[in-house]
Amino acid sequence: MSSPFQKKFTEKRINTTTPLLGSYDRGGRGDIYVSKVASIQKAVGSVQNAINSYMNEDSQHKADRLAARVTSRKDRFSHKDEEDKNTAYSNVTSSIAGRAADAQIKANKKATKKQTMLEKELAMYKAKNK
Repeated sequence: MSSPFQKKFTEKRINTTTPLLGSYDRGGRGDIYVSKVASIQKAVGSVQNAINSYMNEDSQHKADRLAARVTSRKDRFSHKDEEDKNTAYSNVTSSIAGRAADAQIKANKKATKKQTMLEKELAMYKAKNK
């Protein structure tokens, strides 16, 4: 027993031309849909570039970014009342400051390691080209 609505829905489903046809039937493991609309492609590209730049961020850039974030939070916080100094806002700012310090330590270690490597390469080059 099928209703007229069910018949129309079934016919409509069979005649659709969407690239995602049947993706729900396969449990969401269907083809990846890429829009042909330029503005959507640009937005997707912007999001992907932001993700890539965040994931591939070097230690020094991360330390600088977090330090700037702490500074802006403290500037914003200085405009609040004295009573609010022990709030969650202050705790989050302290947490970010700790992450910034950790990133700076990591960046310094990486820079020292790179400097040591360059000095060894220079010494090898000088010894080889005497």
